Amino acid sequence: MQLKTNSFLHLAILAILSLFLIMMFSNSSKNQISPEKCEEIGLSVMHIDTMAGKKINSKINYVTAMYEAEEFSGSCKIRGHGNTTWQTRELYKRPYLLKLNKSAPLFGMKQSKKWILMANTADKTSLRNEYAYFLARNVWNRMKWTPDARFAAVFINGKFNGLYQVTEKVEHEKLSLPEGSFLATVNSRLNKEWNFHTQRGTKISIRMEQKSEAEYKKMEQIIQNAEDVIFSPDFKSTEKGWQSVIDEDSFVDWYLINEFTKNHDAKFQASCYFYYDSQAKKIFMGPLWDMDISCGNINYDGCQDPEGFWVNKDQWYKRLFEDEYFAEKVAERWNETKQKLISSFDWLENESKNVKPFVMLNDSVWHNLGRRQWPHAPGWKNRKTYESEVYYMTDFLKKRAQWMSNEYSGN
Repeated sequence: MQLKTNSFLHLAILAILSLFLIMMFSNSSKNQISPEKCEEIGLSVMHIDTMAGKKINSKINYVTAMYEAEEFSGSCKIRGHGNTTWQTRELYKRPYLLKLNKSAPLFGMKQSKKWILMANTADKTSLRNEYAYFLARNVWNRMKWTPDARFAAVFINGKFNGLYQVTEKVEHEKLSLPEGSFLATVNSRLNKEWNFHTQRGTKISIRMEQKSEAEYKKMEQIIQNAEDVIFSPDFKSTEKGWQSVIDEDSFVDWYLINEFTKNHDAKFQASCYFYYDSQAKKIFMGPLWDMDISCGNINYDGCQDPEGFWVNKDQWYKRLFEDEYFAEKVAERWNETKQKLISSFDWLENESKNVKPFVMLNDSVWHNLGRRQWPHAPGWKNRKTYESEVYYMTDFLKKRAQWMSNEYSGN
């Protein structure tokens, strides 16, 4: 017993020492990278300086700060953002929510107060979110709005914190919807202001703040009514079925992006946004969000396999595919956009060359490439370079495109 206790203690000490050395080396590397070095390789720079150098170590409590991004500067607040990145031991670089005191059009994007600093820690290519947004604008483009994003080097209290994607935050206002509309998301964590389970167990968070209980209840009932229709005996009816409560085009395009990339969260687990348009009186899917665990970047649930369906196996989409009409519309949309999709692989490979210097600068601090890191995509031990990570991603997508083309060719 004493031997086992000593062995456990020895391993624990080694683990703590290893973590300490990693953090010490990381901090040393941060001090060696200057804003000028970032600008030399064409990377935009953002400075965030917290009051009295206070650390940002909470996802709930904001820290007061000042920011500077190109010609814009001012006061702001910042806190942690996200879930997995803050909970997983192997992911050290964290994402943040930045709230400016005054709206600004950062890095050429539309004016806004709230911005997400996406760390892309789990994605060694830093391309998966950007590629999904590209598909939403250029291939499957029938969703109302897609977040804009720009790569930037973020310096916190004078130290280089790494490469981030400064990204528009998904908010109701960005959708420019008529009065009475609202934004919601499938959210297995149920950790927002208003959360509920539908009668079939779908976990929903309504993403509208400062509403009365009566207003939330009304929104909840609209979603429940839509689900009831989707699962009703008449769900195939044009007048009484799913077509009367959901928007066909956005549901088809959102599905194709998430199925093609085999996005793990998209099986109605997390970050599946949708909104109700009070004028159309229908639910629309979108916008896209949180695509880092896609394109083969995972090692479980079969999402590492370029073959096999994923998103249509559960909840609303499983039911929709029981209607031959919906399945045919998905196949038609795939076949009419297939050539645009194939062209996207050239864009992806070119963009990887543009982004590589940024990623390598980030890797000089965080050392992600070639290291064990959640979500442990298959073959990670053999991929020591950025090019090998990009190849793994593009190879997965090309095989996936071929498999889906074979599946839809008979429809």
